[in-house]
Amino acid sequence: MIYKLSNAVEKKVIEAEFGIPFKYPHIYAPSLIINGFNETNLSVVTMESPYEINYAIWGLMPQHFKEDWHIFQNNANTLNVGLRELENIQWMKESLEQRRCLIVVSGFYTHLLHNGGTSTYHLYKPSQKPFLLAGVYNVLEDGFYCGALITSSADSSISSYHDLSNMVPVVICKEDMGFWLSQDTSLDRIKEYIERPPKVNLKAELISNGVFAKNLSFTSDLRTINIKN
Repeated sequence: MIYKLSNAVEKKVIEAEFGIPFKYPHIYAPSLIINGFNETNLSVVTMESPYEINYAIWGLMPQHFKEDWHIFQNNANTLNVGLRELENIQWMKESLEQRRCLIVVSGFYTHLLHNGGTSTYHLYKPSQKPFLLAGVYNVLEDGFYCGALITSSADSSISSYHDLSNMVPVVICKEDMGFWLSQDTSLDRIKEYIERPPKVNLKAELISNGVFAKNLSFTSDLRTINIKN
């Protein structure tokens, strides 16, 4: 499972890369570490509004849910959801059918068991450009969005840096944005994409676990911060 992401690029870079604007541009701020265990927002493109970038609370809750994020997440951790859950839990199944989204990131963090502890890696594109992860979302009673990463079995390239779980995010190619968000795309094709996503070239950088304990300010290059030798 993946509980920490990064989106450490400027707004103008994201808008240029995907050709769509932020709906609320003054809210966005680059973030080295997006920690899913805190109530935090993700930048998302939704089926409802495919031509703008909006925000969603990280952690999927049922459509029109009224209670607090912390109450739900204490009972059911829904930062990540797999295809089995999306097929068998009715309120999640509806999200997969009707409310898919793309989550904008510049990377994500994985963990590898090593010498009785864990090593942490930051996976990102060699170009350091933002990219997209598959997600689903719902609309809460107050009108805010909430969403989750869709995870699938790790391929060999990512599993070399991630063995605490065999589940990793599904990366959506920029060319497949329309496919993923279209209401005309069949559910069978969506499921096939989740089970067999295209190969994506990501670079893995070993970092210090102490990074997560610090209140870091923005920098365009995470690799300058507490990198292990």
